Amino acid sequence: MKRNLMLFFLPLAAFLSAVKSNAQTPEDSVTYMLDEVIVKVDPSLTTLKGNALLTRVSGTQLEHAGTANDVLKQVPMVLGENGNFEVFGKGAPAIYVNGRIVEDLSELSQINSANIKNVEVITSPGAKYDASVKAVINIRTKAPQGDGFSGTLRAQATLQKYFRTLDQINLKYRTGGLEAFANFGYLGGKFETNNSIDYLTRSSVIWNQKISMYGHSNSSDFYGKAGFSYMFNSNHSIGAYYSNGFTDIHGDFSGTTSVWANDIPFDKISIEAENHKKQLPKHHANLYYNGRAGKWGVDFNMDYMWRKDRSSLTNNELSQNYDDNLVTSLSNNHSSLFAEKLIFSYPFWNGGIEFGEEYTSSRFSTDYSISSSLVRGTDTRVDENNIAGFVELGQQFGMWSVSAGVRYEHVKFKYMENGHNRDDMTHTYNNIFPSLSVSTMFNRVQMALSYTNKIQRPSYDDLDGAIDYINRFTLEGGNPYLKPANIHNIQLSGAWSRFFGQLSYSYIKNPILHSTIPYSEDGEVKLIIKKNFPKMQKLEAFIGSQFQLGIWQPKVNLGIIKHWFTFDYDGHKTSLDNPIGLVQWQNAIHLPADIWLNVDLQWKSAGNGENAKVSASSYFNAKLYKAFFNNQFSISFEANDIFNKNRENSTLYSHDVTVTNRDLATSRAFILTLQYSFNTSRDRYKGRGAGVEELNRF
Repeated sequence: MKRNLMLFFLPLAAFLSAVKSNAQTPEDSVTYMLDEVIVKVDPSLTTLKGNALLTRVSGTQLEHAGTANDVLKQVPMVLGENGNFEVFGKGAPAIYVNGRIVEDLSELSQINSANIKNVEVITSPGAKYDASVKAVINIRTKAPQGDGFSGTLRAQATLQKYFRTLDQINLKYRTGGLEAFANFGYLGGKFETNNSIDYLTRSSVIWNQKISMYGHSNSSDFYGKAGFSYMFNSNHSIGAYYSNGFTDIHGDFSGTTSVWANDIPFDKISIEAENHKKQLPKHHANLYYNGRAGKWGVDFNMDYMWRKDRSSLTNNELSQNYDDNLVTSLSNNHSSLFAEKLIFSYPFWNGGIEFGEEYTSSRFSTDYSISSSLVRGTDTRVDENNIAGFVELGQQFGMWSVSAGVRYEHVKFKYMENGHNRDDMTHTYNNIFPSLSVSTMFNRVQMALSYTNKIQRPSYDDLDGAIDYINRFTLEGGNPYLKPANIHNIQLSGAWSRFFGQLSYSYIKNPILHSTIPYSEDGEVKLIIKKNFPKMQKLEAFIGSQFQLGIWQPKVNLGIIKHWFTFDYDGHKTSLDNPIGLVQWQNAIHLPADIWLNVDLQWKSAGNGENAKVSASSYFNAKLYKAFFNNQFSISFEANDIFNKNRENSTLYSHDVTVTNRDLATSRAFILTLQYSFNTSRDRYKGRGAGVEELNRF
């Protein structure tokens, strides 16, 4: 099983982690293209390009940030770090580099910030993207330079109570139109787990369990990738790559559980747990053609993925008053995907048209066995085929830019259990997803209004019918009956002078949230699952600005997310609609000797996210960065969450079970990074990838 039993309770509001905006150095002026409208703006600004936020990196302080990871942490609307990014209020984005999809997010740490030209954040993607893609990040690097060998060597050491390391080697050889590359990486070390978890379970008896779990896991992750691209001329390019990897994680945990029945002490249980997960192999291959014939543009991609992983868990419960309980489980998972995508483009009237198709075929199977008499083992398989067609038209009418598109998707979902088809869980979906965007400029105010219809498909983990053992009163499992959630979104964006902002409203039909159902015959044991609820509404607002005061470049960002959600809790209707606010103050200071100091502060209020409540949290980060030898070698030192306050506590509300999680692990971290690059050049690889969102579901 991919579900991590004791990490289930981690905050559901992770979308409100570190939002960073860009810091930039003002220059005189530069000409930008607002679609086809030419506008002169201050290059220090984050500007609108159609309905996307465009942040310049070249010629700004962000050139000295370190890597693409460090740049994205300071781009408006982008949240998170180290490859785990979200876009404010939209969730995990599809990330592209020069039009090529980033499959392995560790690749972002391999891109030198000095080689990045700009970053584009699209929060209302059009019809050419999968209907489940709610945000896109496009990273564009500077023009390629030089033939011969080039490469980047990077070593990063992190101390976060325990030590871990990240080491990467990227090599490239270019001659004429041929480019061959090979990338290798290793992530290894020790990670802390320290949680206090309360379960309040309502049955014929009110069970209250207070669990303290602590321990650590050791992780080793190897990664390799090799490929080539060949440019016949400026109009035709082909390429392919193959990647593979190996992951091994071993964890040891111990703890205690104190149990009360109707507020009367019932039992005290000592817990010793061990888990082991091995993922081998992780095959992935991509083949592409990118070209132009006359006025016609053609972009074709084909992807194949096959993975296997094996997970085992041993949970030994030693009861003070009742029988001991030893539970072991073993899960073997296989996942595979084949996808292809073909896009044609052609200049038309006052703009252009894009149309094409995308096909994805995927399979996920689990063979799960468990020793507990309370839970049965299962052998399940999910097959899904998605055939899509799309067309998108962009036109320019004076100062007005209009883009309209429509996407059709035909999805066949098949569920099998113990070798037999489950007709009650087999579905066919036919959906049409329209999109519309209008942008313009009044005086120096850029504005964009857009509408998109998107879908949120449940992950294969959420669909898996296998059941995980948490403790003798509580289980966790998937729900094969889940339906996709349908999302309607209206968004208004604007930029003026040094200010930018965005206001977004979403209506979500059939949202997928946590809930509980009785599992045992007497109903005393509860099963935590995902289920569809009738509806949910969400409002997001974000505004930011940046300034230049000599060597000091301060930035201020304000954000708020508010849900409207009502559900049955403890026998009555309950509304969770308290907003979550975000305040950020980010500072870049250019010190003597060309040293950059970054000091970032963030405060997040308590509030509700979906059917959970999260506590207030804050952090204080500091970073020193220095580059040598014309940016070929750089060194940086970071002290993140210096006061150890960036730990979110959460309470998850469901029908019969309330789960409160307190994260007690050390969040303070010290990071030293060394990076050396030689003969740096931009990749010519133009493969955009197919089945992008389907890969994320695995």
